[in-house]
Amino acid sequence: MNVGIDARELEGKPTGVGVYLRNILDRLRLPDDVHLQLYFKQQIPSSLADVDAEKILLKSGGGNLKWQQWKLWRALAANKVKLFFSPANSGPFYFSGIQVVTVHDLSFFRFPEWFSTKERIARQLSTSFSLRQADRIYVVSSFIREELIARFHVAPAKVLITPNGVAPKAFDASIRPILRKSYGFENEKIILYVGSIFNRRHIPVLIEAMSKLDPAFMLVVIGENRTFPLIDLGKAAKKFGVDNRVKLLDYVSDKVVQDYYQMADVFVYLSDYEGFGIPPLEAMSYGLPTVLSANPAMDQVFRDGAHFVERIDPVSVSAAITRCAMEPELRNTLIHAGKGLVDRYNWDNTAAAISQDWERLLAACS
Repeated sequence: MNVGIDARELEGKPTGVGVYLRNILDRLRLPDDVHLQLYFKQQIPSSLADVDAEKILLKSGGGNLKWQQWKLWRALAANKVKLFFSPANSGPFYFSGIQVVTVHDLSFFRFPEWFSTKERIARQLSTSFSLRQADRIYVVSSFIREELIARFHVAPAKVLITPNGVAPKAFDASIRPILRKSYGFENEKIILYVGSIFNRRHIPVLIEAMSKLDPAFMLVVIGENRTFPLIDLGKAAKKFGVDNRVKLLDYVSDKVVQDYYQMADVFVYLSDYEGFGIPPLEAMSYGLPTVLSANPAMDQVFRDGAHFVERIDPVSVSAAITRCAMEPELRNTLIHAGKGLVDRYNWDNTAAAISQDWERLLAACS
């Protein structure tokens, strides 16, 4: 039996959904008679050479929706794909086999002002149609499950919670001072943010909070600036007089990201809305105390393992950072609690749940 996966999120510079898919692929355990096919639009990444699957390139210079609904749909039919998995909200509308999709969040419905008109309409239409015809819908948190069922009135039995995860880290703490010296951060206290930069994640507030912190603090922001309308973060740093203490990095290698996680003193992730939030969990896997803002999903996932700010404003944020950086008892409590969350949310459990569900779905239609 052929099982297909939309693997476009692994092309180019993978972000959250790409990380999710790669970790699932590395851990899928399917019956011997299942043949896995990965479908790509622009390129087949060389990094997937170790993944046991057929890689199929459906080269196209057109838009994603046209590729998905025409080129991909035709290929799935020609290859007699029995089950198709889309890791990002929507799949081919007219696919006649078992269709499975993962929903990470519904921000484009809840907060349409965060998206351009073209992107918002495309996402809303494709997601609405796909969710109504999907045989199974995976969601990354119970909050998203509740929101999805209420908005689309899908049968609760179709919606399965498959949380995001993180791999436990084995790293040598003695390398930390060596890394800090090599990067030129021997004396600074490093505040770290990692993740795509959206308006809802309040990086300008974090930058302004720097102006209220001791000059020994340094902020490192790693992620692609995807704000709409576009926010000039470098200009914001200059406005608050902290441009010499704010380092803005776009897309960097996994090795560089890992180095910063190991060098950092505090991780900060402020957001109005999330489906789960992988970066804070990743930070906890490196033993970092983490400052978060309250929203339904992160309240559910991280309530016992992070220091939450009551308000997303510079005073509250700077006070939380100072406490997490300077109070040993609080740091130790957060680090210990974070390790507990890392043990709870891991990719092995998520991939096992998905593998078993695919077996059940395939068996039911055979």
